[in-house]
Amino acid sequence: MSDKLQKYLAKGKTGYKSETITVKADGEEWSVRRLTTMEIRRAVELATNEDGTPRETFNEIDVMIVKATEHEFDWNNDELLKVYGCEIKFELPPRILDNPEEYAKLSRAVRDFTKTKEGLIKEAKNSSEPTEKQVG
Repeated sequence: MSDKLQKYLAKGKTGYKSETITVKADGEEWSVRRLTTMEIRRAVELATNEDGTPRETFNEIDVMIVKATEHEFDWNNDELLKVYGCEIKFELPPRILDNPEEYAKLSRAVRDFTKTKEGLIKEAKNSSEPTEKQVG
């Protein structure tokens, strides 16, 4: 059997290990999980009507935000849905995060997970290095 086949058989048997990062948005710490290719495809499907037109009340980024954060945030909370006048959880992200800059932070994190992660690591590294005053 080829090495490539062995690699993917082993990967399939161990399952998907989700990777997460923490992003600050709207004054809160949001744990964002890296989405799989299939989850991203499903987000696009959910944001599209049967006739292929985009839904009016949410888009694929809204779905991706929900999917990437639902491990720690209850998007299905009935009271939350009612307060924001939503029928389904995918309508909530732009309503809860109504400041475009705050919405954009989570949007970037789910779309560009690796870049966001690298940026957070670089930022943490820079902030942990001693300044001139601390050194001397």
